[in-house]
Amino acid sequence: MLLKSIKLNNIRSYLNQSIDFPSGSLLLSGDIGSGKSTILLAIEFALFGSKPSELPAASLLRHGKKEGFVELNFNIDNKDTIIKRTLKRGKNGIKQEIGYIITNGTKKELSPVEMKSHVFDLLGYPKDLVSKGKDLIYRYTVYTPQEEMKRILMEDKDTRLNTLRKVFNIDKYKKIRENSTVFIRTVKEKRREIGGFISDLDEKSREKEFMEREMSALDEKIKIIIPKVEKIRVIAKEKKENISVFENKINEFNKLKNNLEVCEADLKNLLTEREKNNEAIKNLDRQIEEIKKELENEEVKEDDKIKEKIKAAEHDIKNLNEEIDRIKQKISEFRINKNKAEEIINKISTIEKCPLCLQNVEHEHKNSITERENKSITEAEQNMTICSQKEEQLKNRLEEKEKEKERLKKAENRLEIIKLKLKNVNDKKEEAINIEKRQDMIKKEIGEINVKKIELNKKIEEMKNIEEEYKKARKEFDVALEEERKLDIEKTGLEKENESVKRIISSLEIEIEKKSKEKEKLSYLAEMQNWLENFFINLMGTMEKHIMLRVHNEFNELFKEWFNILIEDETIFVRLDDEFTPIIEQNGYENIVENLSGGEKTSVALSYRLALNKVINDVVSGVKTKDILMLDEPTDGFSSEQLDKVRDVLDQLQMKQVIIVSHETKIESFVDKVIAIEKEEHVSSVV
Repeated sequence: MLLKSIKLNNIRSYLNQSIDFPSGSLLLSGDIGSGKSTILLAIEFALFGSKPSELPAASLLRHGKKEGFVELNFNIDNKDTIIKRTLKRGKNGIKQEIGYIITNGTKKELSPVEMKSHVFDLLGYPKDLVSKGKDLIYRYTVYTPQEEMKRILMEDKDTRLNTLRKVFNIDKYKKIRENSTVFIRTVKEKRREIGGFISDLDEKSREKEFMEREMSALDEKIKIIIPKVEKIRVIAKEKKENISVFENKINEFNKLKNNLEVCEADLKNLLTEREKNNEAIKNLDRQIEEIKKELENEEVKEDDKIKEKIKAAEHDIKNLNEEIDRIKQKISEFRINKNKAEEIINKISTIEKCPLCLQNVEHEHKNSITERENKSITEAEQNMTICSQKEEQLKNRLEEKEKEKERLKKAENRLEIIKLKLKNVNDKKEEAINIEKRQDMIKKEIGEINVKKIELNKKIEEMKNIEEEYKKARKEFDVALEEERKLDIEKTGLEKENESVKRIISSLEIEIEKKSKEKEKLSYLAEMQNWLENFFINLMGTMEKHIMLRVHNEFNELFKEWFNILIEDETIFVRLDDEFTPIIEQNGYENIVENLSGGEKTSVALSYRLALNKVINDVVSGVKTKDILMLDEPTDGFSSEQLDKVRDVLDQLQMKQVIIVSHETKIESFVDKVIAIEKEEHVSSVV
């Protein structure tokens, strides 16, 4: 992998900046805080995205900006590749947006997680590191921030070893041992569980044998009782058939008694009805005589003439009412004319000038109008008097006609009453005739019922002992039925008990089979536990130690080699102990890193960094970032002589691309290219 260029938009102190990366060695120079390390962080962000603990999104997006991006162009496996990641500020903070990867012109839009997985494939990093959210191989082979390596040197040995296991991708052996220990605990628990489960296996087998003997005894009892049940069922069936014959006779006997009761009731009802009919005939005869006496002196007139007279009277009344209404209307008209004339007289007596022409009204003219209107008043009063007299005459005639109509109406009503009474007489005569006919029919029905009663009494007498015979047969049937019920209950109880024993035996067989299988599984688990405890875990530890020993030997030699290049002091020696902790011997005494000078600490850190880089690239196969190295302020605290040694380090590295971040101007003399970075008014740019 070789970098070609990068674009920064609103990333930390950069507004909009493009930077090209040549092959060979490159120095990013500038004052402290000018923005050099930001370029290396932007490269890491483009490849792996932001990380809450190590590279949070909030630390990358420029303050006050809503959006920013990094676009990285590099060559890998002879393929031109472009990666772009975008940051966006929202209500809930700064988040990564959808980005893309372009490989040889083919573009893929991916989520941040998908993009990281794709980058791990491109770089040849182990895929299991993706889920852990770690890019450790990149951090310890390509780019390690200035303080990162010093921190790993100062950490406790367990933390350091765990980190190195992850870096070399051999932490799986430790996990296998830990998981095996957990699994062994599970196996032991399972063995205890199975042991408890099968502890009563022999007891269950003995119980099954006992139940099988019980079932054989029950089978024998069932064989004995079945013939008894069949015999009593035949007897009960015969008794039931005999009962059926008696039940039919009883039904017939009861039917005869019911018929006799019906005859008695019918006879009683007929006698009662005959008595009531005789009384009704007497009442009808008396009522007819009373009505005839009432009508002896009544004259029946023709009602058609009365109706014609009533109609003529109603016509006259209507005409008189209409005439009275016309007279009243004329009186009203005359009264209106009179009122108008009086109104004119009142007005003319008070007027002085004509309202139209505005001339004075003369007295003679007023008198003339008054005289004319008085004449009109007199005529209206005369006409009103004549009309009132005529109205009074008409009202008298109307009253006479209404009285006449009333007399005619009364005569009509009286006639209707007489007719109704005559009709009532005829109806009662007809009713009396019908009752007489009914009396004849009742007499006949009474005779028929008496004959039927004689026949029914005869038959009932013949069957008087049937109830006693039925009771005796019923008792015999009940005895047989009770015996059958007892034998059935006994047989059913034996069968249910037998079925219950069968179920218990079946359940025991299933349980015994399960326990037998679990017993076999117990042996298998014991063998597995023994193999895991005595062979497998030890094998994993041996394999890890073997690999770590090989790594330690190479790491130790490289560490000493690089340190000796950087510090030519025969009184100082370095080496790695078994936990990969740097040990410094000075003047024959061991010393710790914390007690070294600034330049010596930096030399130890840089030597450790370069040695770790080489070992990782050798041990982890398939890594495609072996040709690039980034060093962030690798010479902090170096003397001028030590800075000269950096030239030798670069020559021996033989890397195709080395990017150094430093403010040391002396380094400019032994790199292929220098890119100067400066910062003005909080904005970084390439000079």
